[in-house]
Amino acid sequence: MAQKIFGIGLSKTGTTSLTHALKIMGYHTIHYPFNVLKYQNGELVLNAGRLNRYDACTDSPVARFFRELDKHFPNSKFILTQRDVNSWLTSCEHHHVWPGEYAEKVSLGKSPLIRRVLKLHEDLYGSASFNRETFTKSYVKHEKAVLAYFKNRPEDLLQIDICGGEGWGKLCQFLNRDIPDHHFPRRNIGANKVFKRTYRKYFWRTLSALSP
Repeated sequence: MAQKIFGIGLSKTGTTSLTHALKIMGYHTIHYPFNVLKYQNGELVLNAGRLNRYDACTDSPVARFFRELDKHFPNSKFILTQRDVNSWLTSCEHHHVWPGEYAEKVSLGKSPLIRRVLKLHEDLYGSASFNRETFTKSYVKHEKAVLAYFKNRPEDLLQIDICGGEGWGKLCQFLNRDIPDHHFPRRNIGANKVFKRTYRKYFWRTLSALSP
């Protein structure tokens, strides 16, 4: 089985930029592969086989199941995108839309899709709605869990602060690839970030209005 690459950092830690960087390097990459998740008996279940056709996968569903993915795809490489916690919290609060803010007001929980989204956020962030204290604890918890898991396998884990300016040097050395003749992508920032957040707000508001 070909070696896979998994971006296991939390949302708002540069996962979109990492996705585009991997694509530039020639990897068939998917960001936020939500279709690998199934809600069953109050828990999330992973269907790892749906990732067979990808070289690399990133963001929350991958971060949530990094241990299982390691067992299912042996000899893979894992990338933990990190960020200054205070900067991360600000981005989570002001530049992201958390479905729990709407699901708490309407009966969205009846939808299987919504249940998956809410459970994913609860598992990773401790809450489906933004909460500074809970998110801080969850960020630290996830980072500690990843570092402990790979403690004896440092060659399989890269820690990288894309938001802090790290890029091709670290990434290419880790993957043993030449640095592309291309600026390292900085995605989901500025006007793009504002547009994305506005779109998500309208999406969840519309879904809320249509919910029984």
